[in-house]
Amino acid sequence: MRTKTVLIVGANRGIGNNLLQAFVRESWDVTGTVRPQTRTEKDPTVVELEKVGVKILEIDYLDETTIAHAAAQYGSDRPLDLLINVGGLSPHPKSWQDQTGEMMVEKFRVMAVGPILATRHFLPNLELADNARIVNVSSAFGSVSKNSFGTCMAYRMAKAALNQATVTLAREWEKEGRKVTLVNVEPGFVSTRLTGWDGVDDMATCIAGLMKVFKDIKPEDNGTLIKWDGNRIPY
Repeated sequence: MRTKTVLIVGANRGIGNNLLQAFVRESWDVTGTVRPQTRTEKDPTVVELEKVGVKILEIDYLDETTIAHAAAQYGSDRPLDLLINVGGLSPHPKSWQDQTGEMMVEKFRVMAVGPILATRHFLPNLELADNARIVNVSSAFGSVSKNSFGTCMAYRMAKAALNQATVTLAREWEKEGRKVTLVNVEPGFVSTRLTGWDGVDDMATCIAGLMKVFKDIKPEDNGTLIKWDGNRIPY
């Protein structure tokens, strides 16, 4: 039986790195990505990935050529069972007065456009696998109906755009007969460098929950937003 394959975009820190380690422990064939700048700067997190022994590709969501190159390096004839788009930017600053146009555009490009570009370039590999899945790491902050206290406007806008893009692709692919399931997930508010070490959820608990969510994804989940504990979040 072929070993299941997973590609984690944004795998050297935080949630991405913890997911990578979880898949390694479960003996998946794991590929992780880092930004080219991170590798050039000899970031110690990349060294740690190399020690783990996973395959490493370079992707910068802001540069589509890096995504195309990574897909070519992955191999056109290699199936991909699971694509996880993790890479993102900080939810801060919180106040609406601190939001700038440049910040909004950057967060949109990284957290909404980038995952869709990765999906486009790795779709041929996904379609070589049976029951392939795409998981976009989103946030309950992207839910309009759940926004009861504001804050983090640029981040919320980008995640809402990602949610809409995932649902749009899911509906179009259903009509086209593509057998790839797309979902968004809420990974939990965990403490990482990205959040400025702010958080309320336990990383190990959330990662274990996400791993179960990944295994339980069914075609009827297409286009949904699923919390790490398996509950669905309304858009």
